[in-house]
Amino acid sequence: MSISSPAISLLWKSSIRIACCALLFWCAAITGQENRSGSPASDAVEQEALNVLNDSARAHNVSPSLQDTRCSYKNPAFPGLYPGDRAVIDVVPTEAVRPDGSEYLIRFQSAKPVQSAIQRLLGMGEKWSAYRREAYHASKDARPTDLPNEYHPYLDRITIAVILKHVNPSGPNLFDYAFKDQGRNFPSTSFDFLPCAGLRTSHGQVFAHGFAMRVFGYAGEPRALQFSFPRLLVDGKPLISESREKVEFRLVVNQRVFETTFYINAIDVLDGSEKSLYLPSAFTDLKEMARQ
Repeated sequence: MSISSPAISLLWKSSIRIACCALLFWCAAITGQENRSGSPASDAVEQEALNVLNDSARAHNVSPSLQDTRCSYKNPAFPGLYPGDRAVIDVVPTEAVRPDGSEYLIRFQSAKPVQSAIQRLLGMGEKWSAYRREAYHASKDARPTDLPNEYHPYLDRITIAVILKHVNPSGPNLFDYAFKDQGRNFPSTSFDFLPCAGLRTSHGQVFAHGFAMRVFGYAGEPRALQFSFPRLLVDGKPLISESREKVEFRLVVNQRVFETTFYINAIDVLDGSEKSLYLPSAFTDLKEMARQ
């Protein structure tokens, strides 16, 4: 029995359709396995993002130290940090300062790898929605950076977050002594944060501009301070312009010193052209996750 040419052609086309459908089904199954929450591939992406945000070259866990003198306009975080003369009287400590034994996370928020890690977590669903809470979005009528008038829009600044991770119940923490009125108002009368929060590289140093942003938890308790710094120096040159630039952060609050050193690639620093900026105060305890 012979099969006509039209029949052969029909059989051939049907076989191709069946093969294509099988291939598409197989690809969809594999893709679903890779992207499904809890799969090895998604777990690896999640873990990598969490590492970047919580314990990496751009996120350091620190405990503050003590210095003998109180920070002020005459005695800033870095020598010569705050320009100009101010008619101020340095406050001399009248009593011994109690150490702060709590643990903090200092995160370089304005780094592209940090922003990318946040976006990866947010893409995994509501599980990590806490990393979305604090965000800035570009406005169509936003003013550009104006160096002569010291105007630096948020999207064109370097933002460093100091996040309270674990409280030491035997001593005070940042939100006890940086605030006044039982933690309701910021800053305390003995804390001038403008000269006491600084960034320094081999190219120069900058102090915190504007107001430090306070972030509160769901129960209304303070949990983070975010300090913004100019990305550009007074001559218009970038503060960070090298590969693996040494960037020193130093914050002094009533003799308690929060400091760390980042090594940041210039190409990884946001340049103000971004449409949005995530500034999460959320953190994830990686050691706790490992025990679960």
